[in-house]
Amino acid sequence: MNRHINLRGQRVLVTGTGGGMGGEIAQTLARWGATVAATDKDLSGAQATLEAITKAGGKGCAFAIDIADEASVDAGVAACWQELGGFDLLVNNAGVLSVTNVTDMSLEDWNFVMGINITGVFLMSRAVARRMVKQGTPASIVSTASISGKRGDPGLSHYTASKFAVVGFTQALAQEMAEHDILVNAVCPGVVDTPMIRALARDAGKSVDSYVDDQLIKRLQTPEDIAYAMAYLHTSRAMTGQAINIDGGTYFH
Repeated sequence: MNRHINLRGQRVLVTGTGGGMGGEIAQTLARWGATVAATDKDLSGAQATLEAITKAGGKGCAFAIDIADEASVDAGVAACWQELGGFDLLVNNAGVLSVTNVTDMSLEDWNFVMGINITGVFLMSRAVARRMVKQGTPASIVSTASISGKRGDPGLSHYTASKFAVVGFTQALAQEMAEHDILVNAVCPGVVDTPMIRALARDAGKSVDSYVDDQLIKRLQTPEDIAYAMAYLHTSRAMTGQAINIDGGTYFH
C-alpha cells in the first residue's frame, strides 16, 4: 500500500529504534520527511537505523538513551533537543515483553517490564514535554500501548498492567498539555509482524499466521501501519487523550 503523510519540517524523537518495530517506525517517519532522532539503549542499534535513514535520503541523528534511567533520559533528551533544535513529536515506542504466569514471576521480572514500559514513558514524556511547553508551538506525544492495555491475557500480567498504565497516563497527560496545544495519544497495536513476535510464536510452537484468526483483516499489522497511525494523530490536530486500536479489527473499544 502506497501511503504518505507530509512530515517535512517535523522534528521527531523515537525511542527503541535499535531494531524491530521502532527502527522501522523511525525509517518510515523519515521517509515521509521528518528529521528523526533515533534513540535506543543500544547506541549501535540506533546508529544502524540512522544509517538506513540517511541511505534512503532522510535526515536524523542517533543517541543512546536508557529510558528506565532518569539521568540517561535527561542527558539524552537534552542532546537530541540541541541537535534537532526543538521537538514536534515524541514517539514513545520502546518496550519489552515476556510471558510468565504470576505464580512463577519474580519481582525482578515485574520491575523490569514496568520500568521500561511505563516508567520509561513517564520519564521521556516529562523530559520532552517540559521542552515542548517552553518551545510554545503545536506538538504531540504518541506512545505505543497495546491491545493488551485494554484486556488482560494469561502470562502477560506485568505487560498488561504496564500497557493499561500507558493508556491511563495518556489520558491524564492529555488534559495537562491541552492548554499548550500539545496533543497526547496512544496507539494499541495488535500483532505486529516483527522478529519478536515470530520468536514468541516459535517458542509457543504456533504458526505466526494463527495470530490473525480472530481478526477481521486477515494479515498481521506492520510497523508502517503503526507509523501511519502515529503520524495521523500528530498531523490531524483534532484528537487527544485517545488510545487507538491498530489490530486488524479484533476489538471494538
